Amino acid sequence: MKLNFCYSDHIQLSESLSELGQKTRITQLDQGDGQYTISFQQFSGVALAEIHSTKPLLYEGWGTTWSIDFNWITPTHQSNDPFGFCEGYEMKQNSLGGFNTLNTSPGDSWGKYSNNCSSTACMLDKQVLMKMLKECNAEQAINNLSKARGLDINNEALHQLKKLTRKDLERGIVNPTKYYDLILTCLESGDKRIYKKGLAKNYQLLGEIVQLAHDNKQMSSPMTLLDVCQHLDTGQASLYRVCNDYFGMGIIEMMTQIRLEEARRALLMQKQNHSSRKTSVREIAIYYGFKHQGRFSRRYFTTFGELPSQTIEGIN
Repeated sequence: MKLNFCYSDHIQLSESLSELGQKTRITQLDQGDGQYTISFQQFSGVALAEIHSTKPLLYEGWGTTWSIDFNWITPTHQSNDPFGFCEGYEMKQNSLGGFNTLNTSPGDSWGKYSNNCSSTACMLDKQVLMKMLKECNAEQAINNLSKARGLDINNEALHQLKKLTRKDLERGIVNPTKYYDLILTCLESGDKRIYKKGLAKNYQLLGEIVQLAHDNKQMSSPMTLLDVCQHLDTGQASLYRVCNDYFGMGIIEMMTQIRLEEARRALLMQKQNHSSRKTSVREIAIYYGFKHQGRFSRRYFTTFGELPSQTIEGIN
């Protein structure tokens, strides 16, 4: 099966990934139009997906129930800024991440990737891989997979994995067993990155920020900065620095952006709502914490270039 999609709207990425078994919410961190592409292949316990965007994207909650999703990046432009983070692991050209999907639970998996790279996921059947690692007595691989945030691979295995994936995304997966062999080698030989205590704490805080920002219960009653600091047990200065450094905006702005995107997703879903009663713009705005419809409409227009009513009208 070969699927290649091009989009004008990143929300379509979420929808397509969901149809492919990837329960993912994607937030665009920059305003304005972008271009988004995804390539996907699946065969016999292996699935491959590659995404590229002209805008920085934040992913939350990706993963499947059956697989471990190994992730890496391919730079498309030179950049002095980090290309991305996979569950708090800074992704470089030789990085392999996604290990949190070993024990998948909502909110455990997240990533933020810049527009200067493509992000690739290689999904392997969890039971098959773990059985293989145990049969091979690959204790180092099991330890790295279970305890490392990510690995840096400084040998030929990751290069061969990337090369094979590029070919198979075009032609289809020919030899799924080879992916298991290459991942085993990467897990056995990869190096754990040593972080200073303060930096490791920042990466843990990043994950907590992403989970809180996507918490459905918190969206209808927006939190103040003081509320957020108390919830995350951190100071305002530390919270602002970490969030701004890694997401390019303050925590309240980020949470507002995510609520706007969720409101837009709900408006777009009206197209698929076949019941006799349609949810109004006002109801959706209130549900996502925007109590004043006029302010909501202005902010919505600034962010998406159209009014909420135009979003609904455009899909009817």
